[in-house]
Order: sequence, then structure tokens, then C-alpha cells
Amino acid sequence: MDYLLRSTTESDLDDSLIAAGLAEESTDTDGEVMVLPVAGVTLDRIGPIPASYDADGNIVKPGHPEFHANLRVSFELTKEQEDALPTFDPLPSVPYRVWL
Repeated sequence: MDYLLRSTTESDLDDSLIAAGLAEESTDTDGEVMVLPVAGVTLDRIGPIPASYDADGNIVKPGHPEFHANLRVSFELTKEQEDALPTFDPLPSVPYRVWL
């Protein structure tokens, strides 16, 4: 199942994924804390979506400053897990980036 996510910040997104049990904190060899998806979960971090401009520099499509991500899970989520995710509505008619 695929989910389009949007949160105020990347940190808020990470907190939501951890709360849903879909990611966990891990520390690398340099002591940096990272948030990584658990087994069966793939996360595509997109970030803010930039505006699109025409050749004259006019905005054709406004950007979205929120943090965006695509989430793919290979198992069914519980209602509680889905409720913890920062999904949004309405979904874009043409997503910025999609899974192949």
C-alpha cells in the first residue's frame, strides 16, 4: 500500500512514522541519530516541493513548503497506524514524484 505524506517539518514526519511503528531511530558509527524505516517499509523523502516557473520567470505552479514523502508498506496497516500518519486530502491529481 502506498501513502502520500505531508507534515510541517521533516522532524514531525519522523515523529509520526515512529509513533506508527513504521520507523525507528538508529545511531550511526559517528553518533548521528537517523530515522530509518522498519522491515517491509520503504520511505522516499521528497522534502518541500519547489514552485514551477515559465521561461519569463512567472510562477506556473506554486510550491509547497511543507515536508513531503512517499511511503510504501508491504503489509496492511492498522487503523491506529494509518491515523498516526500525516496523510492529506485532497491528494494531488499529478503527484510530484511516484513509485515506479
